[in-house]
Amino acid sequence: MAGAAHGRGHGGGRQRRRRRAVMLHPLRQRIGGMLVDGSEAGATEIAAELKEAPARIAYHLGLLFRCGVLEAVPSGHPSPPVFRWSPQAEWARKLLGEDDE
Repeated sequence: MAGAAHGRGHGGGRQRRRRRAVMLHPLRQRIGGMLVDGSEAGATEIAAELKEAPARIAYHLGLLFRCGVLEAVPSGHPSPPVFRWSPQAEWARKLLGEDDE
């Protein structure tokens, strides 16, 4: 019972560590670097640019999306998702060293 209560209410620190860990991965840093300027791209375009497998890029895009670094661009029709930098991801911009503004 004590173990269940321990850690509850302290999720903010855990969430910060998880988000930081997500952005420390070299490939996710490269993806973030491509999109931090407001560009929009999908897994196929990013994979071609970074010379990586589209499935590998899609996996990392999903993690960045779930952590709030990226947002999906509304397309109005079913298609592979396109992503852009989320305005709420200033914390991630700082980790990339892109907070000069």
